Amino acid sequence: MNNKITATGLILTFLIAFYGDLLAGRPDSLCTHRIEWGDSGEMLPWYKPKIEGVAYDEVIRLASVFIKNTVPNEPKTGLPLYYLFCEFRGPEYDKDFYKGTTGRTTLPHNPSCVFAGFTESLAVKYRIYSGDNSYLEIVRGCLDHMLEHGTTPSDWEWANCPYSSSFPGNPGYKGTGYWELGRGDGEYVIEPDKVGEMGYAYLQFYEITEEDVYLKAALDCADALAKNIKPGSYGESPWPFRVQARTAYVTEKYCSNVLPAVKLFDELERIKGVVDIDEDKIDKYKQARDKAWEWLFSKEGPMKTYVWKGYFEDVPSDENNENRVQVTPLEVARYIIEHPEYDLYYKQDVEALIKWCDGVFGTEAAEGYNAQCEQLWCFRPMGSHTARYASVCAMWYALDGGNEWYKNEAFENFNWATYCTSKLGFVSVGTGWAGAWFSDGYGDYIKHFVDGMAAIPEWAPAGEDHLLKSTSVVQNISYGEDKINYSTFLSESTEILRLKSLPREVTVDSKIIKRSKNPDAKEGWEWEELKEGGILRIKHLNGRDISIER
Repeated sequence: MNNKITATGLILTFLIAFYGDLLAGRPDSLCTHRIEWGDSGEMLPWYKPKIEGVAYDEVIRLASVFIKNTVPNEPKTGLPLYYLFCEFRGPEYDKDFYKGTTGRTTLPHNPSCVFAGFTESLAVKYRIYSGDNSYLEIVRGCLDHMLEHGTTPSDWEWANCPYSSSFPGNPGYKGTGYWELGRGDGEYVIEPDKVGEMGYAYLQFYEITEEDVYLKAALDCADALAKNIKPGSYGESPWPFRVQARTAYVTEKYCSNVLPAVKLFDELERIKGVVDIDEDKIDKYKQARDKAWEWLFSKEGPMKTYVWKGYFEDVPSDENNENRVQVTPLEVARYIIEHPEYDLYYKQDVEALIKWCDGVFGTEAAEGYNAQCEQLWCFRPMGSHTARYASVCAMWYALDGGNEWYKNEAFENFNWATYCTSKLGFVSVGTGWAGAWFSDGYGDYIKHFVDGMAAIPEWAPAGEDHLLKSTSVVQNISYGEDKINYSTFLSESTEILRLKSLPREVTVDSKIIKRSKNPDAKEGWEWEELKEGGILRIKHLNGRDISIER
């Protein structure tokens, strides 16, 4: 007996010493916060770490309010900093922040990434999640500025297309010169994948407002992409990464990011029964879409070669395709999760993409936390890319029947990403960065947390009402104490909400739809009880105006 006690004591002493040394090597703070650790050594979010469902809500609220209320105007132009600069130093790091003079002048601005990201994060997702309609006008200003001051002429080969980059501080966009080490696109050079991103953003904004100017802008982008598609090969993608807009002269020929164009074409196809679009255009879009999708999955495309390269406008030309990026494979994984019908082998492909990104871009376990790096050429853990990985893991957990590994990955990576947001709403790039990028910290970061809460709704705050996801763009929403009203662009849609209490009645265009316990029912609503409140899922086929009564 004594020998057993002694042996047990020795083992415990060893384990305490071993794990004590291991834990001692972990960081005690990230960005502006002291790290909160759980009982099992897992990293918890910095905000109210023991209360499930509040931290993710808090960081996206802080980040969104920062864009709305805190970002100053640049004094010379009177424009907000995000119109002019890719990166800025925040109030915790620079006393001149409130003067509007801390925008980075040593790198090109990336307005397409910023404005497309703002559209999805602020206008499409956070505005509906929060019910704060003021974000619509913020995004409208950005899109209008791009149309007026950042679009190629209508008689160029790449006509009526947005510029992906611009000279820092200059409110007129036309590409850039070259920075140190040849970084940048070059003047009058566009990136076709950003044409897809902005085209999709214009289309989403049209679906919110039904204002024709944004539909025309989306169609212009789709027309340019359909006109300029080429057969893809191992070293040459269907659209180049960089191209002179006036002459179509290619300056860098490979980019794996064909997904934004595919999304734009798919959405135009989906809404053609609601919006009057010329059928010949739709046919051309479908042909271009199929060429791009087929190349993506071909033996020469990145789903087979894993040459995931070409996204960031501030990197040098990479003609040998040596760099690898995290954004594109994970966004492809997200789209396959949302549309498994497009990929016969979606289970194998999604898991392969997630595991590959974790293996290539994930931080070492010895560093004491789970986080994701951006790309091989900037191999540092960053908040937006960590949140992206977390959201895709959460979505796959929800679709694939609940593999706990993916839920744990989502949880730990989301928790790490929360530390990038300060109490003032400044979202730094990552550890050791005194700056924030508008594209990463706001256009990208916010939407991933919303997607994560939609996939795992118990991570949304209890005791509150939030619409987390809709398969149609939601045009407006109002949260009342006794009633929630919202309208969708499409009559056929599915929504997921986290609510304070069980609804008494759900109507679509004033007609009552029934509660159903059959998840395969074509129309109706179902309720999943949680410890506090629950999850409401609504399917509707023939109406746009939905009302939920207590």
